[in-house]
Amino acid sequence: MRTDEELFQQIELKNRYALELLYDRYEKSLYLLLTRMLSDERRIQLTLKQIFHDVWTNPKRYASIHGYLISAVKQARSQREPVG
Repeated sequence: MRTDEELFQQIELKNRYALELLYDRYEKSLYLLLTRMLSDERRIQLTLKQIFHDVWTNPKRYASIHGYLISAVKQARSQREPVG
């Protein structure tokens, strides 16, 4: 099994399979963490999507998936609560 570091290196080379592997590895645990931090399912899904989008577009920004999680949660919390 590839390490996260190896996956990030491959994502930097725009290897979509590496992103899929990273997604499969972390999607469930990130989702569970987000449900504890955010109350709205829509925001949870958007935040999860944003995390993996950020990994794809800027794989060198953080050393691990946790950095992307923290950044995305801060951004989601700073946005206004949805109306309705």
